[in-house]
Amino acid sequence: MKIAYDYKIFWNQKYGGISRYFTNLCKNLKSKEIDFKIFSPFFKNNYLKDLEKNNIQGTYIGNIPPYTSFFYKKYNDIMYKYSLDRWNPDIIHYTYYGEKKTKKKKPVVITVYDLIHEKISEQNGKLILAKKDAINLADEIICISINTKNELLNYYNVDEKKISIIYLGSDHLLNVKNRSTLPIKKKENELKKPFLLYVGSRNKYKNFNFFLTGIANSDKIKKDFNIILFGGGNLTKNEKLKISKLKLQNIFTTIEGDDHLLTSFYRNAELFIFPSIYEGFGLPMLEAMSFGCPVLCSNNNIFKELAKNDATYFDPFNIDDFQFQLESLIFSRARLKQASISGLKGSKNFTWEKCADETLKIYKKLI
Repeated sequence: MKIAYDYKIFWNQKYGGISRYFTNLCKNLKSKEIDFKIFSPFFKNNYLKDLEKNNIQGTYIGNIPPYTSFFYKKYNDIMYKYSLDRWNPDIIHYTYYGEKKTKKKKPVVITVYDLIHEKISEQNGKLILAKKDAINLADEIICISINTKNELLNYYNVDEKKISIIYLGSDHLLNVKNRSTLPIKKKENELKKPFLLYVGSRNKYKNFNFFLTGIANSDKIKKDFNIILFGGGNLTKNEKLKISKLKLQNIFTTIEGDDHLLTSFYRNAELFIFPSIYEGFGLPMLEAMSFGCPVLCSNNNIFKELAKNDATYFDPFNIDDFQFQLESLIFSRARLKQASISGLKGSKNFTWEKCADETLKIYKKLI
């Protein structure tokens, strides 16, 4: 059995949940001696560099001038199709949605991660059309949660028999070498107090402004804790103004880094906070749980589906509830300890080996 993966997500993301999903899936398929290849003539994804070279047809490049991006993308399109035809795979698993495809020579699998673009469709019409084409083309559709499946059926006319639910894994960071101290330079506001952790992007649906306001309303939190924003890029001008207006600049630190640094933060944080209104999965929450880091998150459907009773929840539209749940949890050592134990146990239900086994069953069914 020969499985082919396209280049799209590895060209779009340097880091990110989707590219992490495919690289961890491939690592586990490799351990099962499955023949696969990722066709990405040029890629800028850092996770992909961890896979063996004989499973990748492509070359890593770093930052490129914006005006050359179109030419790299065009080259990827041409060489990907040419190389794919020569290799002649049994199955193609598309990593992301792309241009309309009219010919199908092999069984096609796609993964649907979330329906956030449909929820804000006035800004994402082109991507939604590409997703619709991919859905119509697919022989099998993987949804990464029950919530995603339900929303997919709500937005699209899909044969439910084509849909399988396969949860992602959360154990990919457990083998990353631990560092006993946090390598934070003084210019990055070296931590002298315990800290609360926020990981990932700060897009509108991430509810970041709500998070800022909730922290600002708590004198106890501001007095006793720092806040780490890991990943997600530099603060925007509007975010800086908001933080300054709320007088939070002395407790917030924005840091970029690799998995070594991320694991250090998960291991050392007093609490992980996930205020998103919507997520397709919520991988950082499970990553935190896998290190015994207590979790405080919004009570959206996907978080409740995954974490069940292993997290503490708040209403993402009610600042008072957020402040109450935050202070009640963070200032109770007994509750924090119980949340750590419970979350660590719950995270063990989400492994990449299990994800790979269930995905492999789909591949075998199509051949």
